Order: sequence, then C-alpha cells, then structure tokens
Amino acid sequence: MAFNFLSKITGRAMEGSRSEDLAVSIQEHLVHLLNIRQGRTQHLEDYGLPDIHEIYYNLPGSLKNLAERIEKTIKKYEPRLSGVRVRQENRAGYDDDEFSVTYRITGEVVEGTRVSRLTFRTEVARDGHATMDLVKQYG
Repeated sequence: MAFNFLSKITGRAMEGSRSEDLAVSIQEHLVHLLNIRQGRTQHLEDYGLPDIHEIYYNLPGSLKNLAERIEKTIKKYEPRLSGVRVRQENRAGYDDDEFSVTYRITGEVVEGTRVSRLTFRTEVARDGHATMDLVKQYG
C-alpha cells in the first residue's frame, strides 16, 4: 500500500485502512472490466463484456446469461476476488427506450490470514454502461 504524504510526515495512517484501499481498488477495476467490450483489448480478446445490445435484443432470457458472463469475466480477470457469485438483484426494467438490470456481486479477499467478504452492486444500462457500488465489506 502506498502511504500518502501526510501519513509519512505524521507517522500515522490517515483515514481508511489497507482492506478498504484494496476494496476500492477492486471496485475500480471491476468498473473498468464491466465497461469495456470484448475484442477492444488486442492482447486479451475476451477481456470485458460482450456487446450489451446482444443481451438487450434477447430479453428476458438473456439476463441470466449476462450474470453468468459477468461472473466468468470477474473470476478470470480479477484474481484478488475469490468465490465470486453474481445474482440478479431486481426485476429488469425494459421498454423501447430504457433498459437496466442490477446484479449483486459477492466474493472474498484474502490478506494474510484475514478474509474479507465484499458485496458490490452493479447496474447495467441499455447502452452497456455499468456503474458499481461497494455495498458491504465485512470480515
């Protein structure tokens, strides 16, 4: 963990902890991972999610498929998070103009002998943009 300038001067850690920093780092990577489309990274062809329009045009059956793809992608490209599970949290809202679905992502982070459980919520919109919130951290 990099120390900020004030903690070097005072010798005390400032707000936040190492596990909180790790959770934020994972959250930031997940936002990036879920917002990039497969095939956009030349050296990692399956990095990211597929074109969301494919999901949108195959509703409602494709929502489970999207959850499975999110889970598979996270398991492969976010190794700091183990035991990843993705579940649809709400009933998807969709009509001709709007679409969004929310998924709950859970997993564990191991830091030495400490295990932290993390829960994130991501909402995926019709244009493919995914937002991510850290809902809970415990352990």
